[in-house]
Amino acid sequence: MSGEKVKSNFFRSRKIRRGIFIGAMLSIGLIQFAIFWVYVNVDSILLAFKLTTRTGVSWGLDNFKRFFHEFRMPDMELSLALTNTFLLFLVGTVIGLPVSLLFAYYLYKKVPCSKFFRVVFFLPSIISAAVLVALFKYLLAVEGPVNTILSALTGRDVSLEWLTDEKYSMGTILFYVFWTGFGSNIVLLTGAIHRLPTDVLEYAKLDGVKMTRELVQIIIPMIWPTLSTLLVFATAGLFTNSGPILLFTEGQYKTMTIGYFIFNEVQSNSYEYPAAIGLVFTVIGFPLVMIVKGVLGKIFEDVEY
Repeated sequence: MSGEKVKSNFFRSRKIRRGIFIGAMLSIGLIQFAIFWVYVNVDSILLAFKLTTRTGVSWGLDNFKRFFHEFRMPDMELSLALTNTFLLFLVGTVIGLPVSLLFAYYLYKKVPCSKFFRVVFFLPSIISAAVLVALFKYLLAVEGPVNTILSALTGRDVSLEWLTDEKYSMGTILFYVFWTGFGSNIVLLTGAIHRLPTDVLEYAKLDGVKMTRELVQIIIPMIWPTLSTLLVFATAGLFTNSGPILLFTEGQYKTMTIGYFIFNEVQSNSYEYPAAIGLVFTVIGFPLVMIVKGVLGKIFEDVEY
């Protein structure tokens, strides 16, 4: 009996030590979650209803009233920032993702010059953003190579200010976003295409399926989980995507975005108004993401292979 009792106590103490170890390991993640997610988000929600003035602190909807008042005024930065944010989403996702898919399929088929374009498209993902922006600014400087080439082609002096002229600044940044967005998308899409069963594609080839039909009816449905995930993530980051505004113009020359507007307000030690803006777009963005996710999930069924 004494031996069984000792054995029982040993296993009981072992279970206790194991429970303590597991609890200690889980507590690290739970503490981090409580501090950096629960506390931060609850505090930001409270800040949205807080207004600090010279006379003291008040609670109410003043920050939200200010937001909707400024949003209705076309000459305010907020309405311009929202327009530019949608333009970034349009160029980077609505246009950029389908084009990235075409180039990923182009590289997968190993057509002529595919290795050259692979380097061109992957280059923005390899080089640091700060270095890439500095190079881009040099190319588009008033005395830079782009204006020099345009002057040679047109036979007249071209001195366009691509980044400091309001007529061209946002368009130039949109082109930069479009180009640099290829790298990561093509890496993910090319990887998804390479995972497809070769026997399916070989059967389609033997059946006389052309490239267009292969892409639309075979490739896209089979990699749809990857495509839909990219679209959902892009929609989730719609209102927080500031683009490369900080590195290029710091919001000047009519290039302000919602993400950079909030960042700029926080840099000015203003936390309550940007918290209200963030809460408004969270209320709008959450159901939007769920709708997009639901719609995308109904287009094609998940394929296991």
